[in-house]
Amino acid sequence: MIRAEASQVTDWRLPEVQKTTLTSCGVPLLDDIVEETVLEASSQDGTYHLARSRSFLHSPGQTYFAEPGAGRVHVLEPLTGRVSFVNSSIVHWLWSLHLVGTWVLNSAALQAWDQDEAMEDVAVAELADLLERIRLLDPEAYGKVGDHETHFWPGVLDRWLY
Repeated sequence: MIRAEASQVTDWRLPEVQKTTLTSCGVPLLDDIVEETVLEASSQDGTYHLARSRSFLHSPGQTYFAEPGAGRVHVLEPLTGRVSFVNSSIVHWLWSLHLVGTWVLNSAALQAWDQDEAMEDVAVAELADLLERIRLLDPEAYGKVGDHETHFWPGVLDRWLY
């Protein structure tokens, strides 16, 4: 869990609750999803960089950023330039990360999903439940149809095991 320093986010044009959440709760680190925090304003496009995943082989990692104003969170895939919607606010993004992180730490099925078909079925059901919990928490994170191309969480959770 990495917390922002108040000085890092003071000038960000976001609701105070979102800045306070970054300084009080912090950003949870999750392998292959969020592996380091950035917490800086981008001078190029006016967004606020929050975190990124590490590079894999020779591919640069993804960058998570928030829009000024409402703080909607997106992720940039640098190789393709594709931007996917993640959550409707920084607060919702942190809640979603906490949900996924708690599942990763506590799921017996995740640890053994590839050992037998029954455990794989349990893991798939847990992932579907996790996606539904994120959808209920932040309907915008799921979108109208759970599109993998435009929305981050449906794409990540539907493909988690494979």
